[in-house]
Amino acid sequence: MAETRKLLVTADLHFGLYPAGDACVLELAEFVRNSEADALVIAGDLADVDTDWFAACLDLFASFKGPKMVVPGNHDLWSAGVGTEQKYREVLPAIASDCGFRMLDASPVAAEGVGFIGNIGWYDYSFRNPELNIALEQYERKELPGVCTWNDGQFINWQMSDPEFTEKCMRKLEAAYRSIEPTVHTVVAVLHSLPFRELLYGPSSAAYEFCRAYMGSERIGRLLSEFRKVRYVFCGHRHGHATATIGHIQAFAVGSEYLVKRLIELDISTGEYEVHTFEPPASSDGKVKTDVLLPEEP
Repeated sequence: MAETRKLLVTADLHFGLYPAGDACVLELAEFVRNSEADALVIAGDLADVDTDWFAACLDLFASFKGPKMVVPGNHDLWSAGVGTEQKYREVLPAIASDCGFRMLDASPVAAEGVGFIGNIGWYDYSFRNPELNIALEQYERKELPGVCTWNDGQFINWQMSDPEFTEKCMRKLEAAYRSIEPTVHTVVAVLHSLPFRELLYGPSSAAYEFCRAYMGSERIGRLLSEFRKVRYVFCGHRHGHATATIGHIQAFAVGSEYLVKRLIELDISTGEYEVHTFEPPASSDGKVKTDVLLPEEP
């Protein structure tokens, strides 16, 4: 078999949330199905609470012939019935397998000289803005009274702290890397959350400055930087495209938004890449839901 060279990566498809966004997802999926790429990765937030939409999103890529991999995002873990931990450990991996995808949280993938490791990643408040002078307990509550609420606090229901889950993600990343490092020449790491501060957005409103704490973890970035064969890191979560070079690593925030969708096409052997953007013909008039719940107008 030919060596894995051309990789397609997307994220934050949020399928089933907005008709205008779904139309762009359908265009993106058609592009993927007609491409001659060697592998496909989706870096989280495929849908929302409803697992039927998670499966429907994966099914759009059924005829893609190369290896298909996925990590879930925080929206995918939101739960209105089955517990979040069961959804993460059992339900989503089973759906992914039924749809022909490997969920990297469960195990790494080696494909003709290239290894893929990854998981949802998480946040430990290390990206919080110190200038806000907000107590750590406030970030743990995921609410800044009168300003905003981070919705994971309402829809994630497992019995562990954010730093504890971040630690679990780090240990799984390390184990995955060690298991495939001897057999490949290049490793691609895929997360949903951001591992590098350099991928964060610039100064913003008070609400989004507060929510920097939930973007990712510096510790995960430091860990990835220790892995000498990790050449590329992809993440979702941030709804804006960004790239950065961190030592030997070329890092990407894919940058899909609720309505606009993006797909990165990477030549693994050279590092050359192209960003394909799929936009609705006109802006939606509907109110766009986000991870952040802003207070209602008085």
